[in-house]
Amino acid sequence: MKRILSYILAYPRLVIIVIIMVASSIIFSIYAPFVLQHAIDTDFVSGDLDALLQTSLLYIILVILVWLTSYGQGYTTTLMGQRAVYTIRQSLFEHLQRMSQAYYDKTSSGSIISRLTNDIDRMSELLSGGLINTFAQFFIVFGVAVVIFTVDFQLAIITLLVVPILAVATHIFRKRAREAYRETRKTISRVTANFAETISGAKVTKTFTREKESMEKFDELNRDDYQANVDAAKFASVFFPAIRFVGGLGVVLILFFGAARIVEGTLTVGVLLFYIQMNSLFFRPVIILTNFYNTVQSAFAGAERVFAIMDSEPAVLDRPDAVELKDVRGHIRYRNVWFAYVDENYVLEDFNLEIQPGETVAIVGDTGAGKTTVVNLLNRFYEVQSGSIEIDGINIRDVTLKSLRANIGLVLQDSFLFMGTIKDNIRYGRPEATDNEIIEATKVIGAYDLIQRLEKGFDTEVGERGGRLSEGERQLVSFARALLANPKILILDEATSSIDIYTEHTIQRGMQKLLEGRTSIVIAHRLSTIVNADRILVLENGRIVESGTHAELMAKREKYYSLYEKQIRPRTMVF
Repeated sequence: MKRILSYILAYPRLVIIVIIMVASSIIFSIYAPFVLQHAIDTDFVSGDLDALLQTSLLYIILVILVWLTSYGQGYTTTLMGQRAVYTIRQSLFEHLQRMSQAYYDKTSSGSIISRLTNDIDRMSELLSGGLINTFAQFFIVFGVAVVIFTVDFQLAIITLLVVPILAVATHIFRKRAREAYRETRKTISRVTANFAETISGAKVTKTFTREKESMEKFDELNRDDYQANVDAAKFASVFFPAIRFVGGLGVVLILFFGAARIVEGTLTVGVLLFYIQMNSLFFRPVIILTNFYNTVQSAFAGAERVFAIMDSEPAVLDRPDAVELKDVRGHIRYRNVWFAYVDENYVLEDFNLEIQPGETVAIVGDTGAGKTTVVNLLNRFYEVQSGSIEIDGINIRDVTLKSLRANIGLVLQDSFLFMGTIKDNIRYGRPEATDNEIIEATKVIGAYDLIQRLEKGFDTEVGERGGRLSEGERQLVSFARALLANPKILILDEATSSIDIYTEHTIQRGMQKLLEGRTSIVIAHRLSTIVNADRILVLENGRIVESGTHAELMAKREKYYSLYEKQIRPRTMVF
């Protein structure tokens, strides 16, 4: 509550306006029963119709003022709440941008999306009026309790006799409801995660004709969410009618004891009506509070999940004294590097490698040998457990992440394109680039003619994740994007594996231009693309077992020779 409240208090002017509106509304609401009492006990008894008319007009004015101040309160709290929701969602998104790759390895995209949408939506209901309205109702209850003791002490005690029953019921409900609403946040997160995964993997599902199983899995998760919400609603369906019953019981007690005193002559009808109105005024906020309690519990459950992310620290951070990496030549050195993704299951063990400025080094090896890990560590997507990685003699831990990654271009096997045009995606790595520079980059890489053949050329929409383009087309756009960014160090992580043989030949000359004058690391599955590399490294179980040019390694007739022979001259398969 304290943390949620801090987002509201960030707007002090609006808070002051709301306080004024709330205070005015409470004053007008509490004053109205006094006016009604005066009308019955004084004006009505005296028979003075003019005085009764004036009192009636005053009562109408008070009702209008209550409506106006309530409207002002509602509008202002909604405005303030939506600003708070905007701030929370923006802060969460910005924090997610700073989270390390390890976090995304362990957390499903659906779970993250659920927190950014569903959980913050639950908080929105509380922030947009609910929180302020809750405090306002507390003040109304307190104000009524004070006022009724100033008029008649005995009836005030009778009015409040039911409060202990109310307190016990609320305490029981609070404990059980909190757990129930926590469960609803968990189940909807699982539904969202499964939904996101199913949409992304739709092609695989259809390929293996697993639609039925996919529907059954979703039905199971959806049913769990349904049951969790039904269980939470059970508490509300029992508790809220009980509160109304307690309020009605209070009216009965007031009528019973008040009527007896009227008969005795120690109480007027106006005062009795005053206490009936005050009972309504006292229990209306209580009912509002209890009705809103499920919203509060749901919001708290959502807030716990949102703040859990915001409180988590990225595994990779800039050091306080980190400096900018400038004037990069591209001299890379791995010194005794040890790294494991999990515990002590080391992927790289005492790994050493030196790459000279402008050198093109290719890394090959079996799946799981540690090829991609080598470049992931250079980008500081993860931190090494031991040893160091240097660029131009500077430990990459001593430079800012932004300046490090600004000097490294990365083209992946699975090229990710963002919603927008081809031009937008090529310009992504260098927003200030001109259209002519974009066109020149595509000509160099060999993508210009292909892009021009598309319906709208460079203005063609690529769709979600580049889905409207073929894998080869997406890869060509990625190459052009990397060239335009003009990094000092270039990494190609199996970047040509999705390109057909014809397209591969088309961009071979472009790749040479892309690698020219840069320090380059090429991870290759298709060995034909790296025969011209300055040096080829063969990795096995996180260690370099061979190093040399293509000709040198072929002459050794060891691991590289075996890999190359299998790929270039595969054995005939017998069925």
